Amino acid sequence: MAFASSYELAFGYADSGLTWADYLGKQPARTPEWAEAGGGRRAPGTVPFLPDTPSMAAVYSFGYTHASVNGKPVEKGGLDFYYKGPGSLLLADGDRLTGSSWLSGGGLEVEYCAIYCIDTAGEAVYLGYTLANDFSDAGLRTAHRNLANLSKLHPSVLSSEVILGDLPASSQVSASIERDGAVAWQRTGTLGRQAMIYPRRLLERLLLGPRNIFQPGMIVYLLLGTSISSHKDGFELRDADSITIQDHGAGLALRNDFFN
Repeated sequence: MAFASSYELAFGYADSGLTWADYLGKQPARTPEWAEAGGGRRAPGTVPFLPDTPSMAAVYSFGYTHASVNGKPVEKGGLDFYYKGPGSLLLADGDRLTGSSWLSGGGLEVEYCAIYCIDTAGEAVYLGYTLANDFSDAGLRTAHRNLANLSKLHPSVLSSEVILGDLPASSQVSASIERDGAVAWQRTGTLGRQAMIYPRRLLERLLLGPRNIFQPGMIVYLLLGTSISSHKDGFELRDADSITIQDHGAGLALRNDFFN
C-alpha cells in the first residue's frame, strides 16, 4: 500500500509490532521521503506525523529534566510539567513564529521532542524524536508564577525531519537570535541521554502510563526539557528577530522569524 501521509504511516507502524526497519521493508510502495529506515525526511514547513485533524494531536512538556541549563546546574527534584496545546499550535522549520496578542515576554528553549502514536489497544508507541523550540511567554511566568501553565500555551516549533530511533547519548546544540542584522544572543549546550537527570522512559511513563487518557490514533508530542533558555539569560524576543537552532550531532536545524 502507499501512504497518503506520514500520519497514516505512523498509525500503521504503531499497530504493527515491528521495528521501523522491518515495517518499512514490508511496504510494497511508500512515499520517497520515507525510503530510508534510519530516518524520515519531510518537505520543509511540515510537522512530522501531524494528523490532518489537529485535535488528534497534543503537545506536552517537562522542565528541569537536564543536569544544567545555560551551563548552570539544576537541582534534582524540581521536575515540572505543562500542557502546550493541540496539534494546531505546532509549527515547522521556516514558519513564522507568532505569540498570542497578550504575550508579555517571549522566550525560547532548545529541546528534543519525543513523538508517540496511540495504537488501537490504547498503548503509546514511540516513533522517534526531533529538534524543537519550546516557545513560551516567559515574561508572564516570571511576573505571575501561579500562571506558569498558561504561559506555555503558545506554538512549539519542530524540525521537519524526525529520527526514527532512541535519543543520542550526547549531542551539542546551539541557538542564536539575530536582531537588526547582528547576533544579539547565542548559547551552546548539550542534549541527549547523558545530559538528562530524568530519562525519556520515565517521562513517558508519567504522562503515557495511565490508561484511557488518549484515544487510539492520537499523536503525542512530548518536549523533554532544555539545556538552553533565552529567558534564563534575561533575553526577550522582539519583533522581527530571527531564531536559529542547530543540533550538530544529528544534523537537525530550525530557523524561524519571530513577529508579534
